[in-house]
Amino acid sequence: MSTRQCLVCGETLAESKLPGLLACSACSFTTADLTVSDAELERLYGPDYFAGQEYMDYVAERPLITRHFQARLNRLLRYIADPGSKRLFEIGSAYGFFLEVARQHFRSVEGIDISTAAAAYAKEQLGVQVAAGEFLAHQMSGPVDVVCLWDTIEHLRDPHLYVEKAAAYLRRGGAIAVTTGDIASLMARWRGARWRQIHPPTHLHYFSKLTLAQLLERHGFTIAYAGYDGMYRSVDTMAYILLNIKRSRPGIYRALKRSRVLNWNLYLNLYDIVYMIATKK
Repeated sequence: MSTRQCLVCGETLAESKLPGLLACSACSFTTADLTVSDAELERLYGPDYFAGQEYMDYVAERPLITRHFQARLNRLLRYIADPGSKRLFEIGSAYGFFLEVARQHFRSVEGIDISTAAAAYAKEQLGVQVAAGEFLAHQMSGPVDVVCLWDTIEHLRDPHLYVEKAAAYLRRGGAIAVTTGDIASLMARWRGARWRQIHPPTHLHYFSKLTLAQLLERHGFTIAYAGYDGMYRSVDTMAYILLNIKRSRPGIYRALKRSRVLNWNLYLNLYDIVYMIATKK
């Protein structure tokens, strides 16, 4: 077990009841008991991550993912006055699907992702500006009005430093929007170590509504919205993840695929993905 400090409240982390994780006794923030190098992060988020490892085929699911991002954007726009005059920056842009939707509403949009292949796709196929690299080392072109981290903060080695840098570049009154798993949700507590969001080393940190709010408030934000986010999902992809990745049962998956019973989509909200919007004081 490592001896580490909680990045939310600064207290010492101790062994969690969930294997392989550390938890803060003061605020209950939970994190993986491991460290990941820069080289390992680059390897983890290579092309295979989006095609076979974490997702069945991220690019092929573009219509569903875009629909999901449109719903998130609709919520965000309720808290942004005159978005057509604002600059938006996304951390963890992947293939640029959110930026493609958002550019219809904002004066300018850009982002960054650690995946070179994803950033190249965003620029070459969608025409959105996504830099390949690490946000903490990225030279920002100037202040921004909105920063988004969609299902990203749990992947970051030092998420508190990302929030700190985002706050430094956000204009006063600017907004930060974050989605991530809620380890204090009913679903997470019921599933325990089997909760689908617990899978280090790609997911390193496990926030709750409370600890995510504490982190943002610690860096000068006021919480404007805190709710739960559902998702449009392909049943085919859900079966692929469950049977191929989680259970190593490819034969069952192939049989279901041949039967065509997987060829439909659904909207699913298990109330364990928190969606938070906060404004800079």
